Amino acid sequence: MRILLFGPYPRQDGRVTGGVMAVVAALARALARDDAHVVAVASASPGAADQVEQDGRVTIYRLGIPRLPRARGHRTIRRKLMATAHDFRPTIIHAHGTGYYAAAAQDGFWPVILTAHGVVYEEAKRSGPLGWKDRLAWQYDARLEKKVLGRARRVIAISPYIRQAFADYPHLQWIDIPNPVADAFFDIRPQPQPGRLFTPARVIPRKGVDILIRAFAAIARDFPQATLRIAGENTSNPDFAAACRTMAAAAGIDDRVHFLGNLNRDALLREYANAVGVVLPARQETAPVAIEEALAAGCPVIATRVGGVPWMIEHERNGLLVAPADADALARALARLLSQEEDAAIWARNARLSAAPYRLDAVTTATLAAYRTLLPSH
Repeated sequence: MRILLFGPYPRQDGRVTGGVMAVVAALARALARDDAHVVAVASASPGAADQVEQDGRVTIYRLGIPRLPRARGHRTIRRKLMATAHDFRPTIIHAHGTGYYAAAAQDGFWPVILTAHGVVYEEAKRSGPLGWKDRLAWQYDARLEKKVLGRARRVIAISPYIRQAFADYPHLQWIDIPNPVADAFFDIRPQPQPGRLFTPARVIPRKGVDILIRAFAAIARDFPQATLRIAGENTSNPDFAAACRTMAAAAGIDDRVHFLGNLNRDALLREYANAVGVVLPARQETAPVAIEEALAAGCPVIATRVGGVPWMIEHERNGLLVAPADADALARALARLLSQEEDAAIWARNARLSAAPYRLDAVTTATLAAYRTLLPSH
């Protein structure tokens, strides 16, 4: 089978920006292991030259895009994506997201399956104060999502929440397959360090990092060993990132709140291994890969009751759920995790048990079965 994946892909330094990138890379490597011919196509930075790279048995095409791609309707990158498809002649195209990767896949004549990773109109509402450029970008993305879903047929739902969010598209044929987690996360041997909290999230308003810093400040005096380590890119919204740092400094906890930036795979695995718990205080989520990774690593999770999270975290079984944007509730949950060691140990054991559906082999098998339903011989 010749499989063409459209979606973000990690650079050779191994740094991952977001859950979708982690999913595409894990799935590509696993599919190639099953003797499929796998090519992944990802956009590069605006103005960058086209490049070809190799990741084991996976060939990656990085395609440069023009500046202000939305103003051009993503026409250039969509043409480049289609040109790659014409050269490769895939058996199937698997596009990730409901944006220009999916739109490009629909421009061709090959069988297409999409994975819906997010809900644009919900993310837009929780992205903080927006300037006019950002508002126009979100409006464009929402219109593109609507157009893509209107043309789509087979769509992978990574969470029951996705089905609910897109209930206005009754023609869609849903296939339920969760996001995969690479085996390395299941292989982690937990070595939690006292008081060490880990948040693998981009430093943007939707991820609730500001709420987290307020909550941590509220419990910091009672737990002098506690530290907060935040791993994720912090350059897409520099004003918000700066405000978070200022907030930590004003609360006198800046020496205990560490902004780590994007981490490579080895560093990320170490953070999970050393954490007593993972905290994800987002204002909106679909099915965070970070939660799956934490569960696979045997880390209890404190997360907000938003989007698809309640399907992943069972309150007081593998973690705790709190209301979004409620710093007081989050502070109480942090205090409970740090003070009730016996409960936390039970949640940690249950975490790894609840991660079984995310194992890479199971997700790969289900994905290949979904591909075969689109093929003429099926």
